[in-house]
Amino acid sequence: MVKDLTIGSPAKSLIKFSLPLIVATIFQQLYNLADSIIAGNVLGVDALSATSVSFPVTMVYVAIALGGSAGASVVIARHMGAKEYGKMKTAVFTAMTMTLVLSAVLMLMGELLCTPILKALNTEDKIFNDSASYLRIYTFGVAFVLLYNAATAAFTAMGDSRAPLILLICSSVLNVGLDLIFTVDAVGIRLGVSGLAWATFIAQGIACLTSLIWLFIRLRKIRITEGDDTRVRPFSLPIALSICRIAVPSVVQQLFIPVGQMFVQSIINGFGSAVIAGYNSAVKVNTLCIACNNMMSNAVSSFTAQNLGADKPDRVRKGLKSAVLIVALMDIFFIAISLSLSRYLIALFADSSDAQFEAMVAAGKQFLVITSPFYIVVGVKLVLDGMLRGSGKMLLFMIGTVTDLIIRVIFSFILSPSLGFLGICWSYPIGWALGISATITCFIIALKQIKRKSSIPTLSQNLPDKS
Repeated sequence: MVKDLTIGSPAKSLIKFSLPLIVATIFQQLYNLADSIIAGNVLGVDALSATSVSFPVTMVYVAIALGGSAGASVVIARHMGAKEYGKMKTAVFTAMTMTLVLSAVLMLMGELLCTPILKALNTEDKIFNDSASYLRIYTFGVAFVLLYNAATAAFTAMGDSRAPLILLICSSVLNVGLDLIFTVDAVGIRLGVSGLAWATFIAQGIACLTSLIWLFIRLRKIRITEGDDTRVRPFSLPIALSICRIAVPSVVQQLFIPVGQMFVQSIINGFGSAVIAGYNSAVKVNTLCIACNNMMSNAVSSFTAQNLGADKPDRVRKGLKSAVLIVALMDIFFIAISLSLSRYLIALFADSSDAQFEAMVAAGKQFLVITSPFYIVVGVKLVLDGMLRGSGKMLLFMIGTVTDLIIRVIFSFILSPSLGFLGICWSYPIGWALGISATITCFIIALKQIKRKSSIPTLSQNLPDKS
């Protein structure tokens, strides 16, 4: 169902639109948790460490997919809000064409740089081969990741948050099932760490093809209104440039997360397999909260883009207040769970009979106890970032989002020599606390511009007149 976010109560519209996105994210993160739990319990702590080492690298692909799809989503949403359905369809096809080209480049680079990257991350010899195998198989399927995210971004831009939810639930369930088939002895197909990668490859491939077919069927049902530009093209250079104007800063912002994580991972890898496994297990629990906040950020971006496209800036401010309240309530729940169940959450990731179990649990628990009280700070920051992105204020968006990541990496290197792993843990809340100051400053500047009607980004300012 395509939803017009420019009508009705801003609070209700945003809640109804964002809820399926958040539920979808929970399912996605539960899959990620299940993937690691299977690795640790079935294959052992060393196998969990092998997939953990590769995790920041695979997140580079995901970051590019998320950043690129965010750019496409804003452009598509603005045409949707302006009821320019011909240009909206052209924007979707243009985004898909760009995604295919980018996928080919990433697959080639990933294959060539796999070994050098793992060596640069100080990967232990005993887990190096498994890490390399996992990473190469994941890279082989990167086109599925990018195209799937582009399709779900198009659904979101059109106001349809149910389709991504259904696709993600089915994909996650399939992925976990294949994980078990490819790793458990009783099934008879024991592929080890490679089995986890092949399970992801197959599940993402099926989800990608299904999402594209569903999207094209949905687009055919949207009729172009009289007076709209009826020319629907497979590619438009002006629209591609408009997508790049939003996407490139978004990709850079998203890349700072895994790139920064790789710098931190290079430090973590020096602490041994138990700390590697504990830290990355805690990070995946932590990511469940962060990802839900990020989905609200994406919802705010689409909400902002549609309403500014329809010249309704007052709805943006009202919707923003609702989004802040939602993430605050959501993060209070995550904080309570993380603090009260930290040991049990980390213990899920390995067999208690493993010799490294207690050391792994201790490291993961320490990370969660220190970082989780600051989840609300992250949530509010991401909501404000979403408004900046949706309004096209990309310089302000970049300043606000990059600051805390740079600070976090810097403090990791400053604190770890004297405090060890504890220094890594504290670098996260320090980065979040200082980063939100920059974001609030950027938000205030953008809000003043939106209040002045002459400064509101319109289609004529942000998008080409000719497709």
